Amino acid sequence: MTSTARSPRTSAERLAERDRTVGVLVVDDSLIFRTGMARAVKACDGLELLGEADCGEAALEAIARLEPDLVILDLRMPDIDGIGVLGALRAQDPPPKCRVLVISATLDDGDGVEQQVLAAGADACLSKALARADICSAALRLVAQ
Repeated sequence: MTSTARSPRTSAERLAERDRTVGVLVVDDSLIFRTGMARAVKACDGLELLGEADCGEAALEAIARLEPDLVILDLRMPDIDGIGVLGALRAQDPPPKCRVLVISATLDDGDGVEQQVLAAGADACLSKALARADICSAALRLVAQ
């Protein structure tokens, strides 16, 4: 289980320090995808990379510690999958205030995955096949809603 992060700051502290930059946690068990997505977040105006996690358990710990505005969450992971992470977040009292954008390579399979993910509590769902810059743009639009 791996989680990398900057020093923890609350969402309120981040907002006080800058003009509504969105704090992002990237969660994916694929080092290649996670690294590429983290680089894209760093390059996108309006997004700040707060940390990375390589599994669901590390994601839950990082969400509690970092209080991100947005979590970019892989659906398929070996320990706790994206739906499991969403369920654990919803079970917290109170649940975290972060928005969750689920990404998956299986969305194009037409097997109802997107409906399952949204029903589990995700705010949006996108295909990993999209360009990283397009995922970042969608993330900004999601948080602005």
